Amino acid sequence: MRYFLIFFTLVLFANCSSVPKEYLINDDTCHYNNPIFKISKEELIIDEKILNLLQKEKRSIVIVDDDDYKNEYWYSKDEITNKQTNKQTNINKYLYYNNKGKINFSAFTYNNIYTLGKETNYDKQGNITKVIDYEKGYNICWAEAIAIVKKIAKKEIEKYEITEFYAVHNNLNEFPEVKPIWYIGLLKGNENYKNEVNKKGTLRFRIDGITGKVLKKYRIQSGF
Repeated sequence: MRYFLIFFTLVLFANCSSVPKEYLINDDTCHYNNPIFKISKEELIIDEKILNLLQKEKRSIVIVDDDDYKNEYWYSKDEITNKQTNKQTNINKYLYYNNKGKINFSAFTYNNIYTLGKETNYDKQGNITKVIDYEKGYNICWAEAIAIVKKIAKKEIEKYEITEFYAVHNNLNEFPEVKPIWYIGLLKGNENYKNEVNKKGTLRFRIDGITGKVLKKYRIQSGF
């Protein structure tokens, strides 16, 4: 009986630890070491030349736009937004400023859909007043959840030539009682996938945010 219990415990542990180690908060996989996630001291205040140009033209302007990176400013009467995009990872940095060019808060998105990483709020002196961790309570980050789907849905991804993914998750900051779950969808693909989506719906995967276990594979007709 003792040996059976030991065996049962080992099997249970193996099942709970079945996620590869590379999927457990690896900063390289999550891209959190990428410079786009850094807010430099210079970014706390808009460059004077850019601010003067925005206030003079009263329109949005693009500073850089090449194959890898885009840096643009959106102007409005009360707020100026700086959007920086890493085109290789589809990660966007948003810096929100008041009309005098001083930062209010910063945030990041993936594919302009999912708010990822940490949102940081600042006072008028540029001091941090609040930080919201959008992946609080998760062992599996957004990129790791996508990597898991890339592995288990390799045939579909190759067949449909998927180039972009959809990622949302349960926000434990707003709803601490819910389970940490990722919802990963195959977003953009070839014509065959578009036809498949029109007929059967978008292919999605539900991923456990703690273990990385695939909980469900399904389709949804209502879109993203």
